[in-house]
Amino acid sequence: MGAAGVVALTARARGAARAFIVPEVDALTLQVVTDGATFGPFLANLDLPGLKVVRAGNGGQPSSPRMLPRALLGEFGLSILGESVMAGQRRRVMIDFGYSREALANNLALLGIDPMTIDAAVLSHGHLDHYGGFPGLYGEVAAGGHRVPLTVGGEESFCERVAMIGNPPPVMGTLDRRALASAGFDVSIRAEPAIIADQAFTTGIIPLDSFERAAIPTRMRPGVGCDRAKLDPAKRQATELDDDGEHELATCYAVRGLGLVVVASCSHRGVINSVRRAQAISGIDKVHAVLGGFHLVRPRTDAEAVQTVAAFAAIDPTYIVPMHCTGEAFIAEALRVMPQKVIRSYVGSKFVFSAAV
Repeated sequence: MGAAGVVALTARARGAARAFIVPEVDALTLQVVTDGATFGPFLANLDLPGLKVVRAGNGGQPSSPRMLPRALLGEFGLSILGESVMAGQRRRVMIDFGYSREALANNLALLGIDPMTIDAAVLSHGHLDHYGGFPGLYGEVAAGGHRVPLTVGGEESFCERVAMIGNPPPVMGTLDRRALASAGFDVSIRAEPAIIADQAFTTGIIPLDSFERAAIPTRMRPGVGCDRAKLDPAKRQATELDDDGEHELATCYAVRGLGLVVVASCSHRGVINSVRRAQAISGIDKVHAVLGGFHLVRPRTDAEAVQTVAAFAAIDPTYIVPMHCTGEAFIAEALRVMPQKVIRSYVGSKFVFSAAV
């Protein structure tokens, strides 16, 4: 069987007809713009079936005859640029913005990424380490009236949160929609699956339909920064409540001849739940790669990390790329059980997915 037939032969409807048909791209490159690790130049590039990995400084930018006066920055945050091609048309989607504008702007410049070429953006959820860097794209006031569509999963994206990581717990703050508008973003709330820039798609709300629980080290304050009337009725009257991540999204691509590539971002609703949601709404069983933070750190346990590895083994993705908040317990167990599937990621790394690779 030819590679081009893989997606077609592994796709199947799951009960009711899908609300939309997901686009199938010919090739996809995901580049890590912001994350916590910057070890990439010391590793060899990889040339694997359906995947090429190019490390920053090792055939990828930044590259120079002399050492540069500044370096790629790592921080506790995540931002990934997706660049896809379908029928000769190229689209760029920014998935999250990392923690700080300084790191995002620095890394975009060193990686040679022109923010003006970005067609759309997705914010996975309303945590500071994923939205804080947004002014690093176009500044606090976008020049020349530049606009980019930004998809979020729910009104909860804008609610103030408290991080349960200290005593007293620090206030995380709020995502200011007026600041987003000033910085060039046109916000669209999409709780249902949505097509992004013609070539990507989001999961919409991710059901909790596996062993995975919503495990989030924050509490949410309804009505602070967000419109209380637009929240779930069960949450509107609360002053503060446990965060269940109901608004969280994963961003996905269907790659011709390979299957699904799922960017889980932070996986507060569970990385396995995220993958299964992508399979269900696309009708595609074959998972080529899962990337992002899998949040197998507190309040999740090492036992849950081991259980997640077993669930991944059953799904059998070709590649797993843990980032950000995944945690060492998962990585150690995944390397023990399926070392050939685990690819390490660093700031600046490019992951090129194509059946032609």
